Amino acid sequence: MATVSDYLDWSGDISFSDDPFNEVDNVLLSLIAYVDFEGVLDEEKGMSIGEVCRKYFWIHSPDEIKARDSYVKLVPFLMEKASRSRRYSKTVLHHYVNIIDADADEQMSAVTFDLEDGTSYAAFRGTDGSIIGWREDFNLAWLRQTRGQRHAVDYLNAAGNLNNRKLRVGGHSKGGNFAVYAAAFCGESVRNRILRVCTNDGPGFMQDVAESKEIEAICDKVWSLVPEQSLFGLLMYGAYDHEVIKSSAKGVFQHDAQTWQVLGSHFVRALRLSERSVLLSKTLNSWIADVEPEQRRKFVDFVFDVLETSGADRFSELHKNKIKNYGELIRAAR
Repeated sequence: MATVSDYLDWSGDISFSDDPFNEVDNVLLSLIAYVDFEGVLDEEKGMSIGEVCRKYFWIHSPDEIKARDSYVKLVPFLMEKASRSRRYSKTVLHHYVNIIDADADEQMSAVTFDLEDGTSYAAFRGTDGSIIGWREDFNLAWLRQTRGQRHAVDYLNAAGNLNNRKLRVGGHSKGGNFAVYAAAFCGESVRNRILRVCTNDGPGFMQDVAESKEIEAICDKVWSLVPEQSLFGLLMYGAYDHEVIKSSAKGVFQHDAQTWQVLGSHFVRALRLSERSVLLSKTLNSWIADVEPEQRRKFVDFVFDVLETSGADRFSELHKNKIKNYGELIRAAR
């Protein structure tokens, strides 16, 4: 099955003037936002994608990258492939930020791509493997605004005011939620230049936020892509329709956009969401709706207080640093 990587083989030599920005380009850039640019990019300096790759692979060896415990661990190689294409070779990356604040339950990262067609794409990273990142995901179920969402708005205002370029804003997973939120609540001068808002299997919002005038005002600009067995992209409320696409994976693993099936410059459409996906999302959303926000908060705090007793910072470490005894569980529950 063809994927985003195959898309670069087909379309890499085609310029944006010959084939305008499309939904696959959007997912490609959303994936590249998962790359850890620490020591490569900073908040101010812009750098060509080719120079980014040279510096990144000078710091990180291919063997190190392949040994990582992450479903997006191979994305740096996708970025390197894009850098060698005519379509992306003149792309400039800038304003990389990466905020991880355990005290504030926040994980927010973003980078902006200036494309050869004169537009920019501000990409928000989805949830990384950190327990803090996942805690913020769960906080979306009871907070009208997380710290990450607020900083996403700040980021878009800063990046969007650098010049007068037209903008696209997007992200995968939680990054899609941040993209929609930032586009809706950013300053008017930035919002008026937004061409498209892209949420790629990103969760929605609490109902009052989803029904706010700010969210509703940008709904006609939203691309929402979800795989046919989506779970994350159907959580909570969204005021926009979803495009359902096919994936080569099964179940929850369809969340990985690297498995989404591509034909030409578009993703292959599925006829409908799977029955299991619809049932599970309805069940979870009904539970969220029926439980008061304070009870949701207590549930989230309990789950993550228990996880923190393991001493792990990332989910991949939990099997190494197991919760030592039931006494810790009891103390966490209190």
